[in-house]
Amino acid sequence: MSGMIFDRDWLRIALIVISVFAAPQHPRAGGVNFGDDDQGTADKGPAYFGFVREVGGPGIADAKVTASLKAGGALVTRTDIMGVYKIPGVGKDINPDDVTISCAKDGYKEANVVRRPGSDPKDPIETECYLQKE
Repeated sequence: MSGMIFDRDWLRIALIVISVFAAPQHPRAGGVNFGDDDQGTADKGPAYFGFVREVGGPGIADAKVTASLKAGGALVTRTDIMGVYKIPGVGKDINPDDVTISCAKDGYKEANVVRRPGSDPKDPIETECYLQKE
């Protein structure tokens, strides 16, 4: 009888271990992580970050955020599950005023973009984008 209890305990432990390793990992919803690289550098210029939100509501996951350069070209990223995005610095020779942030998601239209530049030219530039359901 004690051998049977021992076998059940090992079976229970084995099932727990298998279920932990076999459980699907939660997918990440785009965007980028915030870390020590948030600050602009001498080579890159300031980063752009912020939220994409529904007007009067929560953040919007998987929205497309575009940083368009006045001289041409663009950088595109997507928001994470909370509606947060970050675009690294686009270049030290690019004037931050020559970068326009826009956002889009199917079923929504852009309502407003609010830009909050930092006090130091190397500080990240916060830009919140508001979308309204169509």
